[in-house]
Amino acid sequence: MSRWSAGKKIYQMARRLKVQRGGFAALYFLDALGASYRHQASPENYFVLRFYEMSDAERQTYLTSGRSASADRALNWSMTREKEEIMSHKHLFYQSFSDFVHRDFLYVPELPFMEFSAFLDAHDIFIVKPDRGIMGQGIKKLCTREVKEPKALYEECKAKKCLLEQVIVQHEALEQISTCVNSVRINAARDKRGNVRLIGACLKCGAPGTVADNFHSGGVAYPLNLETGVVTGPGRNNTEIKDYEYHSGSSVYMPGFALPHWEQVRACAIQAMGMIPELGYVGWDIAVTRGGAELIEGNCHWPGGNIIQLDKIGKYPLIKECLK
Repeated sequence: MSRWSAGKKIYQMARRLKVQRGGFAALYFLDALGASYRHQASPENYFVLRFYEMSDAERQTYLTSGRSASADRALNWSMTREKEEIMSHKHLFYQSFSDFVHRDFLYVPELPFMEFSAFLDAHDIFIVKPDRGIMGQGIKKLCTREVKEPKALYEECKAKKCLLEQVIVQHEALEQISTCVNSVRINAARDKRGNVRLIGACLKCGAPGTVADNFHSGGVAYPLNLETGVVTGPGRNNTEIKDYEYHSGSSVYMPGFALPHWEQVRACAIQAMGMIPELGYVGWDIAVTRGGAELIEGNCHWPGGNIIQLDKIGKYPLIKECLK
């Protein structure tokens, strides 16, 4: 990103703060510019983590975008091209992590129309997802009976390199919050001795009417206690200065909410790290089903630092321990 583009983003964020919080946009701009220089903080770091309320010493403890990128380069340095492909292509990821992925899926470009049609016959509802999509973009939930021209959908999915997936049935405790799959994000890192450490976690809840729970698609993230799986406070999104104690779609009160099958969720993240020994730092997205935990994806090169620090505890010291 050029300096001009970076400066423009900081200015836009400063204007948003002025509207939502009051004060002077110029002061926010200068402070955010200083945070970018001293702490490698992005405009989103400054806004979501509320750097404008912190001292410089407090900011030093946070895993900002720049620090996260440095940790990624240092901890994932031994990733081969083959392993990179597995982590960046969903159909290869599902195949390699089949012990943790229990849903049916179909990578359309590799299969004939007959198998595509058979998948539609087997599932009343299914997910269409880009093979290399990010931030929840391009994900659709379709009803088979509403697909009037299966051949046209097949050609579209083939051209756009999409997958079809069976819908994950989440635990009923999470279904009452939002009908889209509300997944857990757990960031895990491997220290220089090879030990896996859990860095931070959150519960991602989808906005009303959305298919994905992604933070960049209107979702709200709630901080989780790593040991207990209990929501420790209100959630945040990345567009408003607001604390969400109640989920906006269902009015469920979230602080104190206990994730079912928490030990299985933790074990899933730790065991998934063992599937590829070269993995050094990953943000795992895990669904909580009635039967336990199911892996959704692993974010290898952009594990996301904001959402695992909404408990107001900076995670940079934990990453530095892994980098020693």
